[in-house]
Amino acid sequence: MRRTLILILCLLGLIVGVFVGQACVGTQFNWLSLGGHIGFDPFVMNLGVMTLTLGFTCIINIGGVIGLVLFAVLAKWITGWLKI
Repeated sequence: MRRTLILILCLLGLIVGVFVGQACVGTQFNWLSLGGHIGFDPFVMNLGVMTLTLGFTCIINIGGVIGLVLFAVLAKWITGWLKI
């Protein structure tokens, strides 16, 4: 239970951090958006009857790393507080 809660909060922190980092583009906090993409572009296969699309992209930036660390500390504090 404890590991699951910590994992969920870490993923949530990563998502929130990346969102905040992308929202800071063009502001004085532009450094939060520094990062890159991991993955590959979508591959489309047209079979005539149906179309299959396969792709994967993960965005990592400084805001995401900061969000991950903050939510990991928050998760550690919450699990200690709940005594899980």
